Amino acid sequence: MAPADPPDDAPPSARTEEGVVRPDELDYTSSERVAELSDGRYVVATDNDDAPSTEGADEAGASDEDGTPDDRGTLARQQMARYVSESGSDYGFALTAAFDGDVAQHERFTDDLAAGFGELVTWYVEQIDTEASPAEAIGILLLASETTVTYPANTLAAVLREHGLSMDDSIADLIEALRDERLQIPADE
Repeated sequence: MAPADPPDDAPPSARTEEGVVRPDELDYTSSERVAELSDGRYVVATDNDDAPSTEGADEAGASDEDGTPDDRGTLARQQMARYVSESGSDYGFALTAAFDGDVAQHERFTDDLAAGFGELVTWYVEQIDTEASPAEAIGILLLASETTVTYPANTLAAVLREHGLSMDDSIADLIEALRDERLQIPADE
């Protein structure tokens, strides 16, 4: 049998002496130091303020199951942006990509823009299932995507020299020289 509640006029030490709490002391919802967030979720002020702030509490307490995939994606992008910006490099990327159902991740931080870009596209084509070399796959993807690429004019001179041609040779001579191999820009020198 439970002990009887002490009278309301009993001194506080008598009420708490054996850890007995009255039911009205358990009703935390009536306290101005408690604010309800949602069904069964509350914020309790721990400082001496009168009422707790619930602003932002729903987002802070949300689990991965809460919110839409777009919300979780936004949070992931914000965290990744902070991670990349804190790398200390002039250029960088951190990628998560799906390739035929497999997920691959890659990151690179560098002060060399060209090296970073080259590594990015090379990594990308290495993830796809192809018999072509990475250099061939990059060229094929650029052509297939209808991405226009403009090269400096002196790039063509290097290709001509590599195949023993000069500016005096015709386009037909260049095509004949490339018949058994692919055009590589920039040429190996």
